[in-house]
Amino acid sequence: MKDFLITLLPGGKQQRFVEDTLLADALFDMGVNLKTPCGGKGTCAKCRVKVQGRLSEPTAMEIRLGTLGDGHRLACQARLQGDVSVELDAEGSTANRVYPEMDRSSAYAIGVDIGTTTVKISLVDLRLGQSYMLESFLNPQRRYGHDVINRIAVSDDQTTYNALVGMIREKIFGSILQALEAMHIAPERVENITFSGNTTMLYFVFALDVAPLGLYPYHAGTVDFDTFSARDLGFEQFSRAKISALPAVSAFLGGDLMGGLAFCYEQGLNKNTFFIDMGTNGELYLINSSGEIYATSCAMGPALEGMNISWGMTADNGAITHIWSEQEIFEYHMINNGTPVGITGTALIDIIAELLDRNVILATGAFLRDHDTMLLPEPARFDNRGAVKQITLWNDIALTQKDIRSVQLAKGASLAASRFLLMEAGCAPEDIEQVIIAGAFGEHMDLENFKRLSFLAPFPNAQYHFLGNTSLKSAEKVCMDSSFLVMASELRDRVKEVELSMNPAFNDEFINSMNF
Repeated sequence: MKDFLITLLPGGKQQRFVEDTLLADALFDMGVNLKTPCGGKGTCAKCRVKVQGRLSEPTAMEIRLGTLGDGHRLACQARLQGDVSVELDAEGSTANRVYPEMDRSSAYAIGVDIGTTTVKISLVDLRLGQSYMLESFLNPQRRYGHDVINRIAVSDDQTTYNALVGMIREKIFGSILQALEAMHIAPERVENITFSGNTTMLYFVFALDVAPLGLYPYHAGTVDFDTFSARDLGFEQFSRAKISALPAVSAFLGGDLMGGLAFCYEQGLNKNTFFIDMGTNGELYLINSSGEIYATSCAMGPALEGMNISWGMTADNGAITHIWSEQEIFEYHMINNGTPVGITGTALIDIIAELLDRNVILATGAFLRDHDTMLLPEPARFDNRGAVKQITLWNDIALTQKDIRSVQLAKGASLAASRFLLMEAGCAPEDIEQVIIAGAFGEHMDLENFKRLSFLAPFPNAQYHFLGNTSLKSAEKVCMDSSFLVMASELRDRVKEVELSMNPAFNDEFINSMNF
């Protein structure tokens, strides 16, 4: 295959890539930090760059959004057809972000939450016992699939596997080094780097064989990660740092769940407690009245994180985060000012709940067939773009039938898993006193709309708590107190895994849980 040269201006850095390489992927491999909150669908236009040279023809999305002109293209839409030079817009680059002012003589640690969709990194000041968010970015492995199953499958090819390992390591450690340099903190000041994440993500960062995780009996040969050094991971700049990770239970129950369990247990939430970490992989545990711990996982997909949704995006400038109706007008909250460019998972839940209450969406998830006579709050309107049914909201932002189905898949998996967990633990929904919803999604969610969509079995006597990113918080805890890791390991050994993948009854329950 032909390969072509990319030159970054004004610095002049150059690298060659094969023909038809996506420009966004090439720029990432060259160390360019592009914002891609829409996941590469082109809807947010945050990756707009100025390019000279030969690229593929503009896509329909680029033309529709009017992002062309004066040599500009969307990096997530353009592919290499010849040599090019690239100049980044300030909007697209995160190189100028502001970091907190820190005491460069203090001792530090790093917490890393490796999610299937999003990676978050925090800095811990060990002297003060305080943490600071450093980075949050989309997992670069998503170019090989939005879920772990796809990434495991393509890892059969050794070159692809090496690329998956290399890109997650380079992005994490590159981001850490960039942040430390901006804060004038020497890497030698970092005493500990702790990872948390699902088992597959941990296996990639530690370069372990992921193949057994995707094949029956889904065996995870390594569930503790206390024998690795920074040198093993290829980053000798952190040779003084102790490398650790939250322990996993199995192929489908990772360190992120065990971190959440230990974090909640430490706060006294140790009986009649139900926990769910809502992400691309839903992970759940239940502690019954006897203190027994049951846990399971389910594939929810990335819809609630903005991926696989027509106009979905992560929480970034221009993202609508909440939607409600007032006097027959749809209102919204948006991050910062300007024109909305997409919707987050929380807004997606809001709009579906609102349309269900108005009978515009039926319990089956389908749009009402005779939709021409329906009155929707302004500015919403029904239209058909090609063969796709959709409700257009603001500008081109729309909710499609496919988007609703994606949410149904997530909520069907979550509801069915919660029912099986209750059954295995010998609990009735009425027994549950505390419901913990973890993850950034849950932290900003409208609880009543969430209940309206039936993501979980009803818990009539429970108090609901939103604890944010317990995976990252638990990694920070390990940085500050090594005994927290010991507690997480001891709790891990008490967990009774409820396996759903091989249970023939689960598929029936999943189908029965799809309706709203």
